[in-house]
Amino acid sequence: MFDETDIELRRDELQHFLDAQKSHSARNEMGQFATPFPLAYDIMRFVAGLLPNRKVSFLEPAFGTGVFLSAFIRAIGREPAKALGFEIDPHYCSPAKKHWSCTKAEIKCSDFLHQTPDQLFDLIATNPPYTRHHHISSEDKVWLQKAVLSETGIKISGLAGLYCHFLMLSTKWLAPDGLSCWLIPCEFMDVNYGVAVRRYLSENVELIRIHRFNPEDLQFADALVSSCVVVFRNRRPSERHRVEFSSGGSIISPGHMRTVSIETLRQNGKWIPHFSKRPKALHAGGKTLGDYFFVKRGIATGDNGFFILDEESALRHNIPSRFLRPILPGPRYVKVDRIKSDNGIPDLGRKMFLFSCDLPKEDLRKDYPTVWQYICDGEARGVNEGYICSRRTPWYSCEKRDAAPIVVPYMGRGADGGRLFRFILNESDAITTNGYLMLYPKMDFAEKLKNRTALVSVWKALNGIPPETLVSSGRTYGGGLHKLEPRELMRAPACDAISGI
Repeated sequence: MFDETDIELRRDELQHFLDAQKSHSARNEMGQFATPFPLAYDIMRFVAGLLPNRKVSFLEPAFGTGVFLSAFIRAIGREPAKALGFEIDPHYCSPAKKHWSCTKAEIKCSDFLHQTPDQLFDLIATNPPYTRHHHISSEDKVWLQKAVLSETGIKISGLAGLYCHFLMLSTKWLAPDGLSCWLIPCEFMDVNYGVAVRRYLSENVELIRIHRFNPEDLQFADALVSSCVVVFRNRRPSERHRVEFSSGGSIISPGHMRTVSIETLRQNGKWIPHFSKRPKALHAGGKTLGDYFFVKRGIATGDNGFFILDEESALRHNIPSRFLRPILPGPRYVKVDRIKSDNGIPDLGRKMFLFSCDLPKEDLRKDYPTVWQYICDGEARGVNEGYICSRRTPWYSCEKRDAAPIVVPYMGRGADGGRLFRFILNESDAITTNGYLMLYPKMDFAEKLKNRTALVSVWKALNGIPPETLVSSGRTYGGGLHKLEPRELMRAPACDAISGI
C-alpha cells in the first residue's frame, strides 16, 4: 500500500520542478499546461458518481506526471483495477514512471495518437495538449485527418488543435458504456474548426455534461484560455437524450445549469449560448443586425508603424495629402462614443492618417521624390517583405475603404462601466484599422440613415443591446476576453428600435 496524500505531494513537487526546467515557449509549443490538482480532484469527484460500483480500469492519454490518476485515487479511495498512461515527452515521462513505480500503473513513453489498443478501459480522463494547428506539421495533419475520418466518419478541419484529435481518436480505447472525461479549451463550441467535434459529441457518443468555467477564472496560470470539462459515454444517444450545460463555480457545484435536447445541439451552430440564461426577446420577426448592416473588419495595413502617421510625421516626411486618409487611433485611445468631425478629420486631438499609394515607384521618384524616399526607407526596414505587404501590388497600396458611420471595437473586457462592446458614432471621414468592426448600412436602410436623427437613434439602440446578447453571438476567451467577428455581429438579434426606423 502507499499513502495517497504523500504520493500527490511528491507528484506536485515533481510537476513544478519539471515545469521550471522548460521554457514557457517550449511548453506552449507542445501545449503542456499542467492541471492543478484541486481542479482534477473536483472533476474526478463528479465522475465517481457516474462509475459502476466496482473496480474500473483507467486510461490517461496525456499523462504528464499523472494528476488525473492521483485525483482518481483520492476521489475513489483506491487504485484502479488497471491504470495506463501515455506521455510523449521524455522530460516528463521518465520521472513520472519512477514516481508511480510504487503502484500498478503502467506509463509508456510514446505518442498516444499512434497507438493501437490491446484492451479497452472503463474510464478515460485527461487534459490533452493544447497545441495549435500551426505547431502541427503538414504531414501530421494529413495523417490525423485520415485517422479521424476512418475512426469516426467525420472530416476534421486542418485548423483544429491537437486536443480535438485526441478526443475524437480516443473512444476506440473505451469499453462499451465507458466514461470519457476531458479538460479542454471552450473554443471548439464557437469556432468553425469545432464543427467536427460538435458533430462527434452530438452523434457518435452520449454527451452527458459540459461544464464551462468562468472565463475570468483562468484554470491555467500560464495559458490565456477559457476551459471546460466534457464528459460522455461510449454509446449512441437516444433521440430523447438531454445534455447538461453548467457554468460557474465547479463541476460539482455549478453556479448555473440547464439541459438541452440532443436534437437542438445537432441543429445549432454554436453551443456557447446554451450556458446563458435565455435573454429576453429583443425584436419581432427574427431580424438580425445583418438585415440592416454589412459588417467588415477594419483594414489590415501589414505594418501600422509604417502606414499610420500622425500629422507631425506626415509633415516631416513631406507626404502630400492625396496619399493620406484620416484614420481612427486604436480603440484604447478613443475615449468618446461620438466622434465629431474637423473638416473630415476626427476631432480627437492628435490627428492620424493612413498612408497609401497606387503609383509605380518610377513615377514617384520623378513626381513625388519625398514619397519615393519614404517607400525606400520602408523597404530598407523590410516592411515590404511582411506577409500582407508582400501580397499587394504595389506593396505600399492599402485596401480602399469608405468611412463607416458606426464602428465598434471587436474585442471587449467589460471596461467602461461594464460594457463589453461599445458602438461609436463616427461623424468623420476616418476609416479604421482591424481593431474595429465597421458597420455599413444596407441600401434601403442607408437611405433612412441619411437623416441624422435616425442615425443617432440607431446608434443609441445598438448601445442598448444587452451585453449577454452580443457575447452569445461572439466568442469568449480566458481572462474574460470577448470577441466579435463580422459574421457573428451580423447574426446578433436586432432590437425593435432599429427595425422601427
